[in-house]
Amino acid sequence: MVSLAVLSPLPQDQITLAYSQETRELYRYRGLALCFLPFDPPVSRLMSAIGMECEHRIFNLHEVAKQMELVLPSTISQLREMSFLNKNSRHFFVLDETMGRQVLLDAEEAAETSHTFFSRLSETNAIPELQQLLSTFVAQKYSEYHVVKECREQWKNALYALGCAS
Repeated sequence: MVSLAVLSPLPQDQITLAYSQETRELYRYRGLALCFLPFDPPVSRLMSAIGMECEHRIFNLHEVAKQMELVLPSTISQLREMSFLNKNSRHFFVLDETMGRQVLLDAEEAAETSHTFFSRLSETNAIPELQQLLSTFVAQKYSEYHVVKECREQWKNALYALGCAS
């Protein structure tokens, strides 16, 4: 079996991967906050708060990159390339409980994938300057996943209690 340490990317690659992933997460949570706004404002606020945590992680990545004299991609160019709109959906806003359940299920799956991504990135890291930061990210992403999962479960239970769900 090949050791993960042998497959360690270069510092620039490692920090760029983390930055790109977290930027995608930021835009995804901003989109989730917006799409839940008219149907369930508390869920919208939760997604917005998780998005703010993404902003903090991006700031931390910038600080570490600066200390390591590395360059991160421009946020402006990424803003043009990324979109939080679901182009496969007929509607942007959550319109009913069925759509809301699916959006939250997708959000939960994406949060789990993000946690797995940062876990693998941390496992393959051989750069001391990034180790603490990536370990913190893994713990935060684990918590983020569980918060989104709990939100989905409680949301589903609240709809059943109200007799709204089919």
